[in-house]
Amino acid sequence: MPTSYRPIPAMLAACALLFSVSCARSPQSVAGPAGFVEAWFDASSLNSLMSDPNCAFVRFYNARRLASDTRGTCIAIATKADGSPLYNGTTLKYRMHDLITGGATPMTLLTDVQAKAKIRFVTDAGENKYAVNFTKASIQTLLSAAGCNGIRLIPELLTSGLYSMRMHPAKLSGTGGTVNPAPPSVLCTEPCPNYCGSYPAYYINLP
Repeated sequence: MPTSYRPIPAMLAACALLFSVSCARSPQSVAGPAGFVEAWFDASSLNSLMSDPNCAFVRFYNARRLASDTRGTCIAIATKADGSPLYNGTTLKYRMHDLITGGATPMTLLTDVQAKAKIRFVTDAGENKYAVNFTKASIQTLLSAAGCNGIRLIPELLTSGLYSMRMHPAKLSGTGGTVNPAPPSVLCTEPCPNYCGSYPAYYINLP
């Protein structure tokens, strides 16, 4: 009777394949298929985005700072009324929420290539990627409320089965923030990739 057991080559190959797949896949978000938990943007960052006279919307994408960022975050860009991003790669870039410090949210500035890579981390983890648009006017309404110096974004599953985002007015302080009770939060009911307007090429989360 043999004193040792040696797996057959086919079994070894199967184990190696399973090992390689498990190592290549990014860790899943603590938010599950929603792809992120929350993101915060202070009034200064948002007003800077909206200061361009051509700004009609601010678009937000869910993303990850790194492949290992299981809490996720969001990336913002101002857009024109036709959906085209106000971006030139130098003075106008994508802005990613990283942290809250001193009651503010210093942004990580990204090129479109870098922003796409952050979004790709989400799909690599097998989670949903999506983008939403909030009007400049609706954001300004939230920021103008008493005690509000920023906004909080959270994912929301629509009755259609699509993931979107809800925006709350917020008070940022120290290294955290709280949601203000008023004015009412705003929900985007038409997230991309299902609703991407007449020019889907303007969205960096596609295909």
